[in-house]
Amino acid sequence: MLLDFAANFNAERVRVRDITESLGQRSFGFILLIFALPNSLPILGIPGVSTITGLPMLFVAVQMAMGHQRVYLPRWIADSSLTTADFNALINKVVPWLRRIERLMKPRIAFLSAGNAERWLGAFCALLAFLLVLPIPLGNLMPALGILFIALGLIESDGVCVLAGIGIGIASWVLLGGLAWVIFKTALLVIERMF
Repeated sequence: MLLDFAANFNAERVRVRDITESLGQRSFGFILLIFALPNSLPILGIPGVSTITGLPMLFVAVQMAMGHQRVYLPRWIADSSLTTADFNALINKVVPWLRRIERLMKPRIAFLSAGNAERWLGAFCALLAFLLVLPIPLGNLMPALGILFIALGLIESDGVCVLAGIGIGIASWVLLGGLAWVIFKTALLVIERMF
């Protein structure tokens, strides 16, 4: 889908709106995938980008949890864009990784990626997107990977992929929660020593 979109798009800039309008019903998973990619693949990790990409993911995931049939984006998200050259460069970096993952994917355990399950997955992705928005050092990789696998599972109707995303997401909450607790306790000790 990514390659087809990139090959057939010939405007100067690619807007988020262009992508969502071309996808229709599949756009929830696809938009989550697009925004998770810059945070989840080591070749694309860009410091500070998790807050910028986390907000649109949070917005989309909440709509998914509310049972919306189509993605509605505010204008500032829908009109945000990349040059077509940059978009194509991103696609060329991402596609080999996605092809490796897609070889392992197939439609299975369908109830985990359809119907009411999508609403629960939207709520879970909203929690993970919330983690992405927070400025936690090195805290973006695992939540983004969780969202990435859930998004791929939704696109490919692969419940196993969805389960992998849920597992990674739970692990990220546990690890980042533990990190936050250690930081909090350390801050309390420092404050006690100061007084």
